Amino acid sequence: MLVSLSVLRVHAQFAPQAGLPGSTAIHKDSSIIKAWAPGCVYVNGWLDISDINLGVVSGSNAMDASGYPDGAVVSLGDMGSVTYFFENPLVDSQGYDFAIFENGFRDPLNSSMAFLEFAYVEASSDGLSWTKFPITCNLDTINQTPMAGVYTDASKVHNLAGKYIANYGTPFDLFDLAFSSSLQLDKVHFIRITDVVGSIIENFCSRDQFNHKINDPYPTPINTGGFDLDALGIIHQKYPVSVSDLESDKDVILYPNPANDILHIQTSKEIKNVILIDYLGKKIPVTLENNHLPLHALASGCYHLVCEMQDHQIIHRTFTKW
Repeated sequence: MLVSLSVLRVHAQFAPQAGLPGSTAIHKDSSIIKAWAPGCVYVNGWLDISDINLGVVSGSNAMDASGYPDGAVVSLGDMGSVTYFFENPLVDSQGYDFAIFENGFRDPLNSSMAFLEFAYVEASSDGLSWTKFPITCNLDTINQTPMAGVYTDASKVHNLAGKYIANYGTPFDLFDLAFSSSLQLDKVHFIRITDVVGSIIENFCSRDQFNHKINDPYPTPINTGGFDLDALGIIHQKYPVSVSDLESDKDVILYPNPANDILHIQTSKEIKNVILIDYLGKKIPVTLENNHLPLHALASGCYHLVCEMQDHQIIHRTFTKW
């Protein structure tokens, strides 16, 4: 029986490339997309993880991963990542809840094949505990997919961002993470996208939920190497945008944002405690002084502020330190 299950896994087929019958690809102009993810935090990855002396990729602007997919992308490099924060949280509802857009392109000779680069996707309610979407990858691991000239069959992978070509988002259903004890499916404030190192070399490979190697273009020791993130389309959020904006204005306002020396927190409620989290998910000790947060000791970058109010309400905000 175990052998039979193994055989079934190897030959399992999933949704095919965009435009083919049965594809789950979501076009960027689809009416089911209600909004686009705002700015994000970008951690650039290695040019080649097998030779870190080459350094990290450079030249990408994190803002290129925000808003409508326009072909301007953030190239992650090997194991680079982008983290989105949603003040109005994503929620699990009927069908898919969000979609991720990359810039893959179709094989001109075979519509079912395409040049694809993959990434893991994780979700979090608090920015500290993360749950990864379970991945299945049935691609060949005998022959390494090179940087160019070889195309990939999308029907052999599931729950990997980058499955579909440019202008078509790979959809994700938060219900797939219902097994997680740390994730609240009605309050997903963070999505993190991390480049898959597609090497089939044992020391550097990435693996799916069945410990199967994930084979995608490698090595790609150039500044446009790794997963190329274009956008994240929002399908289900907790509040309509207008309601979220109203509550945001009423509860907590941060200014100036970006800030340099002092961040001012304007609120009609009393703040009991604050927690500051950096882009790596690390908690940073801070002291609030009359609703002013000193920033002198912080490095430049994007931060996440969690405010615990006296009435036990938890409010999330992001800001940038120059």
